[in-house]
Amino acid sequence: MTGLSKRQWTKANILIESEPEEMSLSFQIILQATVLSENATVAIDDICITMECGIAYKSLSDTSKESKGGANFTDTESSPLYCPVGFLPCDDGVCLSADKFCDFTPDCSNGDDEAKCSAKCDFETDSCGWFETDSADAFDWVRSSRSTLPSAFQKQAPPQDHTYNKSQGHFMFILKNSNSVSQVARIRSPKFSQAGSGCTVSFWYYNYGQSVGAAEMQLYVDKQKDPTVLWRIYYNQGNQWLKAFIQLGRLPWPFQLSLYKFGLGFYDGVSAIDDITFENCALPPPAVSCEGPDRFWCGHTKACINSLLVCDLVDNCGDGSDEDNCKPELQCNFENGLCNWKQDTDDDFDWTRNHGSTSTLNTGPIKDHTLGTVNGHYLYIESSEPQEFQNRAVLLSPIFDPTFANGNKNCIFHFHYHMFGKHIYKLSIFRRILRNTKGHLLWQRFGNQGNRWIKQILYINSSKPFQILVEGTVGDGFCGDIGIDDFSFTDCTLYNGNLPAISTTPSVTSVPATLPTNNCTEKEFVCRETGHCIQMIQRCDFRPDCSDKSDESSCAMEVCDFEREKLCEWYQPATEAAAAIVSVHSTNAFQWGLGKGASIHPGEENHRPSTDHTMVTEEGWYLYADSSNGEFGHTADISTPVISLTGPKCKLIFWNYMNGATVGSLQVLSKSGDMTSGLWAQSGSQGPQWNRAEVFLGIRSDFQVIFRAIRGVSYVGDVAVDDISFEDCSPLLLPGRPCTSEEFTCANTYCIPKDNLCDFVNDCADNSDENPNICSTSMGRCDFEFDLCTWEQDQNDDFDWNLRTGSILRSGTGPTADHTLHGPSGHYIFIKNSFPQLPEQKARIFSPKISRRSKNCKILFYYHMYGVSIGSLTIYQVTASNKEKVLLNLTGNQGNFWQRKLMLLNADEDFQITFEGQVGKGYRGDIALDDITFTKECLPLPAEPTALPPKGSCSHGYWECQNGKCYRAEQSCDFVDDCGDNTDENECGTSCTFEKGRCGWQNSLADNFDWVLGVSSPQSLRPPRDHTLGNGIGTFLYLEATPIGLRGEKAHVKSSRWKESSTACMMSFWYYKSSKATGHIQVLIKTDNGLSKVWSESESSGDEWRKAEFHLGKLRNFEIIFEGVRAKDLGGGAAIDDIEFNNCTTIGESPRECPAVTDFVCWNKNCIESHFVCDYKPDCEDLSDEADCSQYTSIPGSCNFETRDQDWIITCGLAQDSGDFDWSIGNRVVRGQSGPDDDHTPGNGQHFLYVNSSAQKEGDRARIITTKLFPASLGVCRVRFWFWLCDAKQTGILKLYTVEEHGMDILMWSSSGYKGSRWMYANVVLSSNSPFRVKFEAEVVGNTLTEIALDDISFTLECMDGGTVKPQPPMCSADQFPCVYVQQCVLLAEKCNGVENCMDGTDEMNCPAEIPTTASPWLCKETEFLCVKKGCIPSLLRCDGVPDCQFNEDETDCPTKDCFNGSLLCASTNTCIPVSQRCDGLADCFDFSLDESSCSDCPEGYCKNGGICIIKEAVPLCQCGKEWQGNRCHIKVQLPPTAASILLQNDMWTGLGVALAFLLIEITVAVLCFLSKKKVPRTNQEEIHNTSFANPLYEDYISPGEVKSPECVASPTVQISVSPWQTQQKHASSKDTSVPSFANPLYGKATENMENLCNLLKVDIK
Repeated sequence: MTGLSKRQWTKANILIESEPEEMSLSFQIILQATVLSENATVAIDDICITMECGIAYKSLSDTSKESKGGANFTDTESSPLYCPVGFLPCDDGVCLSADKFCDFTPDCSNGDDEAKCSAKCDFETDSCGWFETDSADAFDWVRSSRSTLPSAFQKQAPPQDHTYNKSQGHFMFILKNSNSVSQVARIRSPKFSQAGSGCTVSFWYYNYGQSVGAAEMQLYVDKQKDPTVLWRIYYNQGNQWLKAFIQLGRLPWPFQLSLYKFGLGFYDGVSAIDDITFENCALPPPAVSCEGPDRFWCGHTKACINSLLVCDLVDNCGDGSDEDNCKPELQCNFENGLCNWKQDTDDDFDWTRNHGSTSTLNTGPIKDHTLGTVNGHYLYIESSEPQEFQNRAVLLSPIFDPTFANGNKNCIFHFHYHMFGKHIYKLSIFRRILRNTKGHLLWQRFGNQGNRWIKQILYINSSKPFQILVEGTVGDGFCGDIGIDDFSFTDCTLYNGNLPAISTTPSVTSVPATLPTNNCTEKEFVCRETGHCIQMIQRCDFRPDCSDKSDESSCAMEVCDFEREKLCEWYQPATEAAAAIVSVHSTNAFQWGLGKGASIHPGEENHRPSTDHTMVTEEGWYLYADSSNGEFGHTADISTPVISLTGPKCKLIFWNYMNGATVGSLQVLSKSGDMTSGLWAQSGSQGPQWNRAEVFLGIRSDFQVIFRAIRGVSYVGDVAVDDISFEDCSPLLLPGRPCTSEEFTCANTYCIPKDNLCDFVNDCADNSDENPNICSTSMGRCDFEFDLCTWEQDQNDDFDWNLRTGSILRSGTGPTADHTLHGPSGHYIFIKNSFPQLPEQKARIFSPKISRRSKNCKILFYYHMYGVSIGSLTIYQVTASNKEKVLLNLTGNQGNFWQRKLMLLNADEDFQITFEGQVGKGYRGDIALDDITFTKECLPLPAEPTALPPKGSCSHGYWECQNGKCYRAEQSCDFVDDCGDNTDENECGTSCTFEKGRCGWQNSLADNFDWVLGVSSPQSLRPPRDHTLGNGIGTFLYLEATPIGLRGEKAHVKSSRWKESSTACMMSFWYYKSSKATGHIQVLIKTDNGLSKVWSESESSGDEWRKAEFHLGKLRNFEIIFEGVRAKDLGGGAAIDDIEFNNCTTIGESPRECPAVTDFVCWNKNCIESHFVCDYKPDCEDLSDEADCSQYTSIPGSCNFETRDQDWIITCGLAQDSGDFDWSIGNRVVRGQSGPDDDHTPGNGQHFLYVNSSAQKEGDRARIITTKLFPASLGVCRVRFWFWLCDAKQTGILKLYTVEEHGMDILMWSSSGYKGSRWMYANVVLSSNSPFRVKFEAEVVGNTLTEIALDDISFTLECMDGGTVKPQPPMCSADQFPCVYVQQCVLLAEKCNGVENCMDGTDEMNCPAEIPTTASPWLCKETEFLCVKKGCIPSLLRCDGVPDCQFNEDETDCPTKDCFNGSLLCASTNTCIPVSQRCDGLADCFDFSLDESSCSDCPEGYCKNGGICIIKEAVPLCQCGKEWQGNRCHIKVQLPPTAASILLQNDMWTGLGVALAFLLIEITVAVLCFLSKKKVPRTNQEEIHNTSFANPLYEDYISPGEVKSPECVASPTVQISVSPWQTQQKHASSKDTSVPSFANPLYGKATENMENLCNLLKVDIK
């Protein structure tokens, strides 16, 4: 009870609860009062203890303060209440071993075994078991909050807690209430029984005030006398909360932590602690099984751990079993000396064995790694005197056998190192095979790595006996102690012998004058001492391949600090200009030279470094270009020797000094042959300090690195560099081990971390980790080489992000090269600080929408922020409810190099990511972005079920022509005039004179300037007249002139996506370019394979129109792009007119040629892409692509689940994979009246695979996987399948992975959106660098029932051999019919005989009423319509309101309009053909000529409900009874409405009218508000896009009166923005719809009775 109370007696009722481990112990009650002021009073009276508290009648035994407050884990007597000796009870009565309490793992059902020793404590409710141990000196740790303290004591506490940052928040702080001389405050934790090997503890502390003093955290371990200091802090740390981090590691004994504070009488300050968190402290959980070569099953705890943790001197199991049976001669923890390791005698000093902390504060370990206490021992290097900078201490291992002696396995070296201190320099590991050499560098680490022990594993391969050297190097100060501990080797054996030696001849004769005897070729390098031959590419590659390192002599050195006046093989090329200058007067040449601060002349102090960067002394050397020589603009180059090859992570790092009023520029160039390209540049004064720079090199071969200094206008400003290093530049070494599940397997078998996949860096060295077939499925992936991809400009900001290349002239602060191509030609996006942008103006781009169901979703991007006037870059996460969360905010100069950023994303709502750049206050400060991508775990936002209304008078799925006819969306942009007035083609970017508009040619929103529609203007560089009309009022497209611009900028105008062109297709246009204009025009073609240039102007047009013409030829899914490139002028002076396409239609093309050689040719000579063959849907109009599919269905993993009595797992080549629950087989359900099969398989299919989530929780997963491996392939193997997602509100997630034989699972496809309770189609490209399996995963989302079904899985033939498919001979003879989906042949006479002779029933599919004698029995007459099961029916029955096909496909895509009195509904025009125009010999409806169908003939069953068919003037008509009407007597006559119902309808219409009036007012206000925005957005109508949606060509029929299920409802497409291209506000811009997934009613009824499947999946099916 704390705080002020009223001046009255208050009753307190306190429940006395003992700790579980104290149940059997006697106890006392202590009442403690604390007064905080002199006149405060605390009084007690009338104490009453209830009868449940029994008096023990004995004194308590002595208890040391060491165990106060902690759990007593060693009971001495049995509990009389529950448990035997050594056990303690849970609240539910279950007895647990005492060591299970406070072990960071909840073992009791309600977790009360951990309740008194919580791993996280914010002190909001209580002290979590932390208590003050020295409470008699009025200097104590007290739990409180600032707001509850009296004002006299508030200055001793922080103003807010750390948890909530509020004055009401609680914490522990030191309350001083006396001025005694000796004061101790010691807060101690509960007692924990043990800690796992990864255990850490963090907390936030406050240590503020001039006399606040020091504090330290101590570790108390049972049965150990001395505490171990874990953390110290000295003196005032500022008025703020700071975070402390402590590495505990494995502690197998009970322990407590204690925060100790000692104060004298003059203590004055604020000391507090909050938010204590223990992490990773639990032992690994037990596992039911532990299989795999890289797993180890612990003996007692039954935990399953990585085999790399075995025999590493760490008890990772918790029972020590992982350290049993280890060879002691291969291990050393330094507890008893150096074991079989030795100090080297050829180094500068020795490693020191120590326990506890080192002798220097703020450096070195404070405890060892083995025991984690002050008693444990380790080795370290003492960096204090007499040691000097770069002194070396070397430790030598025993000698090991060659690795081939142990089964050719890598020898694995485990060790732990500690590198903490501001002067830490270097720790290196070498492997040598000659005893008087240093050997080959295996690993090294530089600089401060934090106050912690870090584990490192090295894989060692050697063909000869070898020895390991551990070398510690002293830094340039006494805070540079480096520690090592716990050395262990596995898969190694000791060698019984000594290493050989090499002769130590003087260095001048170390390289023999003649080469040793060898058999090397001219393309090989001869090692100077051994005569060994290596490939020439291995010379000068930063890796010594010769034992004498002769292959790396006279090469670029990895590190060069220029000390001892050495240039490290850097040299100045003798160019002609330089030679001329030198020959006249060498001392006046502007050139590079070595210098030091001690040699600076008077007057040079402010523009030349006074100290070097390496030594930070006047005597330290550096490289500089002396600007007191030469003239303005002179250049000085210094170059490396030729570097033969570098690795994928190679970086050049150096320090530069550029200060002075007229300092020039510094460039880093790459030269290969005669080609030189810029990699990095910096201009102007950067301040009087050394600045770090970084240049990414990556994989390059046969090149040189050049530093180029360019002199400024005067001598005031030298350019200097120091400490040049090539980091991670040696070529890759393959690991010789399989990749783990957290690694990606490269094509060359190299393993890279999971987060490096598709990160725009060639980490694999063969670019296989950046293969488009693997990476293109990632959301938001964009390298900005052409446009903004799926990122969009915000229309409500101040200005736009723009594309730019590094080659464009800059203000000196932008990147010299982009990140993607690392060259000046690559593109990135940027905002610039210069005019017309104003300070603090903002530009934003935003991503596609991401589903909240994405788990472990990350965004990766690269940024460049350099310059003294940099503004800020802010990354927001914006949720669907428009809540903004700042993920990252960068302000100011971040360095002149590209930096990588990877951020984890999560949200409770769907969200987008926004990049916001803000302009700084000066002109030097551009912000650039490049290579943005989301990881594969990021899922696109599911499409929302919205209805797309019909266009005009046309039915759903059709668009209206200008002449009133209708056409389908897929009929546009195909060079065919389906409307008759070219409506379906004229907005595609088609032939155009530009006299009536742009004809669909659209500008890119990513460009800085545009192609503009206009007329001539005498004040500009435009043409004086257009080409079409030849006068000044005719229109054309021209490049706009802008007030500012940069050379190299581009403007693009493009067509829509054309579907296919003919072989003879030609394109022509007229272009104009002013003689005063520079730059050029070119034409590009964009296909799925990328961009290609097809035309470029070859000469100036000379102020006149010129014609360009070129052959397009056979293309599929392509766009035409005109590109204008800016040169010296500010734009303008170029125009195009009269674009024309000729002979591009494929109609009537003869001979018919397919766009690709791999295409499948249908029987009717049409072409389809080969991956659509045998995918359980017809793509050929004659169904020939689904005629013989047994070759596809026999591929392991392909399955339609019609396995009869056989086990589907065995038959299909699929298996249940490890998951939370399993997939099950379901079959057909017919409910009420006769209905279709619920599965998707054509023929007699009945079964499908499904999951039911009735017994699962959110996040549970079910998986199936192919049992056999597919060979490695990229972009050729595809899986096709049909899937069903049911329940509109909480749809589950279906994912498809490739599972590599070794390595990570790669997500290739996912679908989580509402799909309208219909079978949906997916066609997914599978790619993997290694053999792989395919896995389907269903994940439960939400708490409602989730159903997911799969059917008709098929793989393409390319999957079997990973390449081109060889033609296969037919399985059946000419007189036999091949069953479609099983390997079976039946007699041709048995086709369509009414008996299912094929096991899959496909011999009775697609049967016409009368079998034709032609070779193609699937073709119907012009006046017939094809039903799947019934075959051909009269087209008269199409769209008449009565379903005649079994799957209702004759009523698909039909308008809701009804026609009466014998008139027929023509769907394409949505009009009724009158009876007078029927059977007149002229087809008025081109939909199957239905008005000319069944003339003089009554179709079977034509009239319904007792109606009688009559023939009147050759037209079949129905006479209906009294209760029926309609052309087929299928509509029941409705009774006339009552007066009351009419009145109700009138009221409804009146209310609707009022509502519409208010709606129009709100719309008007919204439009006016939008137009008032200061930034006018470009026209950018959203296009239709969906990863999985229903094809409007095959929309499902819903019979009259049928009610759709509220859970399983039709899902049309959703409009979302997917492109940066401008589009006109016309319906044609919405035509280009992507259809990778759609419903196919030819094989099953899609919506009628589909609720049956939802109901089926909600019950258990056996």
